[in-house]
Amino acid sequence: MKEVGISRLRPNEVKERLDRGDSLIAVDVRKKSVYVRGHIPGALCLPITDLDDELDDLPARKSFIFY
Repeated sequence: MKEVGISRLRPNEVKERLDRGDSLIAVDVRKKSVYVRGHIPGALCLPITDLDDELDDLPARKSFIFY
């Protein structure tokens, strides 16, 4: 199992980090039907129901924002 650190960020903090070019991968955990209606540009679509099965396939040593 991968070691993880979890922090909560407010939406404005996420925007600031993305705007300044921090190396973050945004992961939208909503259903694909909701994702297609609007999401953070460049965000991956990984519904929460699939998250457990797909988590190990995400790149190691990266910072993620799950929303």
